[in-house]
Amino acid sequence: MLAAAPWSLAVFTLSLPFALADTPLYRLTDLVFVALTLINLIAFARMTFSWHRVVVLGDGARHATAHGGTAEAKHLVLLGAIAIVVAALGHATGNLPFVVYVLLNGANDTGFWGALIASAAVIWVPVLYALATYGLSLPRVATTGEYGFRGIRAAMPYRRWPLRLVLLMLVVVAGFTASALYPLTYTFAMGADLAYAALGVVLCVLITFAATAMYAVAYRDSVDGMGDRA
Repeated sequence: MLAAAPWSLAVFTLSLPFALADTPLYRLTDLVFVALTLINLIAFARMTFSWHRVVVLGDGARHATAHGGTAEAKHLVLLGAIAIVVAALGHATGNLPFVVYVLLNGANDTGFWGALIASAAVIWVPVLYALATYGLSLPRVATTGEYGFRGIRAAMPYRRWPLRLVLLMLVVVAGFTASALYPLTYTFAMGADLAYAALGVVLCVLITFAATAMYAVAYRDSVDGMGDRA
């Protein structure tokens, strides 16, 4: 898989810190973060598109001329929509502690943490379920050019909780990395923040690789299973 799109993987990894950084866009130079975020999304889509095809179709897909076609465009649209929704929810989750604290009027630690965890669960449990259920449309559109939302839920051949757990890890690590990157958006401070940010970026790439592989394998096995039943 890693050899399927090495340049896209490199661009994705190098631009990921800029995509995760929460910049307020007060300065003209902050537009650089926006541009690099778009580059990161495109590299992310090209990378996962190639990974899905290699897992589902085999090594021969690595040399196929699929890039630039309708399937890749549809894959980019779906992945972009998912990324925007997850990023918006991540930003909202980052504001939850302040909102919960204000609504509870400075409640004690037990009440605060209980309300915070419950609020985060209300946001993320259905989102992670939807991603684990309908995310199989990503490898499907990469290999067939069709989303297939209607039948993709029943096609999942495995339990969804391992995939939901991996996606939860990705959300948590991405949020941790974003918090470590935030001070670096307005200062050149080195040290712990930089080390944590670098570690977080590496973990995000590794977890992304694992989640992509799980999606692709689940879809491939669902197709094989339908072929066996036929």
